[in-house]
Amino acid sequence: MGTTLLTSAVIAAIVSALFSVLTSERRIAAENVIQERKIWRDKIRVLALLVHGALVQPEVKAEQINNLRAEFSLLINPHDSKDEEILQIIAVNGATRANEFTQRVALLLKHDWERAKRDASLWRWLWQKPPERVAFEDYEPGTLHDYRAWRCD
Repeated sequence: MGTTLLTSAVIAAIVSALFSVLTSERRIAAENVIQERKIWRDKIRVLALLVHGALVQPEVKAEQINNLRAEFSLLINPHDSKDEEILQIIAVNGATRANEFTQRVALLLKHDWERAKRDASLWRWLWQKPPERVAFEDYEPGTLHDYRAWRCD
């Protein structure tokens, strides 16, 4: 009886310590990733304003727009088709699509914000699927999109 009680106490202590380490590691990783994402979102916002301004000003030289496009391409995912569509708008003749550019970037930032909120919460991380990015073609202004998809759906 005494060895069973001692064994149970040791197992409980090991499980508790393991859970504590895992929780701590997850919290530290989430905080670091979330902070880096915040910095990334801020960079994207600033650069998007510069790109939009360059697209709508006819006196802006092609070299400036190409430089902004290159800088923007270094901050987004080169393997994502929605990100590639954003880059295609950043062109010398992109003035007619400047508002579309802004909306696409806003959808990118919203998607990243929803991912950061999910990653910050262990509860959400366990029970919610990663949020899906709304495609520009599917976006309807004024209509709310539910980013929370539960794993049990």
